Amino acid sequence: MFDVAVIGAGPSGTAAAFVLLEKGLKVLLLDKYEFPRKKACAGGITPRGYHLFPYDISSVVKKKCCAVNIVGQNRRSFLIKDQNTICYMTKREDLDLFSLNKVMEKGVKFKVIKEIRSICETPRFVEISAGKDSFIASYLIGADGANSIVRRFFTRQRFWKKQVAIEANVQIGRPDDYFMEFDFSKIRNGYFWIFPKDDHVNIGIYSIDSNTKFQARQLVEYAVQKFSSQKLEAVKGYPICTGGVCYKPDSSRVLLAGDAAGMAEPLLGEGIYFAVKSGQDAALAILESMETFQYSARELYLEKLKQVQSDLRLYQAASSIFYRFPRISLKLLSFPFIHQHFTTGYAAGRSLRGILSCH
Repeated sequence: MFDVAVIGAGPSGTAAAFVLLEKGLKVLLLDKYEFPRKKACAGGITPRGYHLFPYDISSVVKKKCCAVNIVGQNRRSFLIKDQNTICYMTKREDLDLFSLNKVMEKGVKFKVIKEIRSICETPRFVEISAGKDSFIASYLIGADGANSIVRRFFTRQRFWKKQVAIEANVQIGRPDDYFMEFDFSKIRNGYFWIFPKDDHVNIGIYSIDSNTKFQARQLVEYAVQKFSSQKLEAVKGYPICTGGVCYKPDSSRVLLAGDAAGMAEPLLGEGIYFAVKSGQDAALAILESMETFQYSARELYLEKLKQVQSDLRLYQAASSIFYRFPRISLKLLSFPFIHQHFTTGYAAGRSLRGILSCH
């Protein structure tokens, strides 16, 4: 029997496992893929997210971006920059493998399972049936992404929303010649992006409209326009789960984290910081519940999530205003005295609330 089972070995799941292993717990980590594995994700990490990792991830950083080019609806652009890093660029397959190796060094039991048939909760433990295998743990953390299986078993009411994205890699000669870029001129309720890496650029499209249907040809046209190239690699569409402001665990022994709990912000779709933070919070809630017996892990997790959910609520409001009035919003953002305030706070790793309250 394990103390905690974690389903999903991405940033949220490994973050939770690392906290638990540090305290000497017996942890089972399950995923449906062998690592390294391809993962649909642009791979940008905010400074706040970068410094939240409990170990040094600099070896998997492919580029540090200190400037971002913003293209408005009128196709006019302006550059936002800071002396400090605004975004750390990684490849998710590298980051995930690195994090998995860190928890394996700590003693996690990692197992690949192709399907989960059932998850049953009892007053004392949780039992996971996965094909011919069965696992028992005192607690379960579901960190299995936007299409979470754990969420299907343990959520009574829908709280999450799905935004959509599509991405691809473009091999070019000099990725350093290009700025990180958000282009709001080509679609409503979303943007095109360019994320330069070490030997290629990652391009993609994000929309807050879950009914949007992206096609690879849109990326091809964009690549031709920007890089005079039609050769795209690793084209993949995927959902991004938001709505975590409304998440409340329906179980005393099963907690959701990361995209499974809707922990991505809807403005730009960033989720790695919130994935790591919610994974750590879920683990700490379980630890405190096991140590004190005074409150359930569910109650403690709800309390810890208040900070994250407060931040997500601000992003939700910002997203609503921005995409309702994009022209005005981008015009205001283009003024240096406005965007520099946000950029300095962002690069310093402050929360959105912290940036807004800092004068």
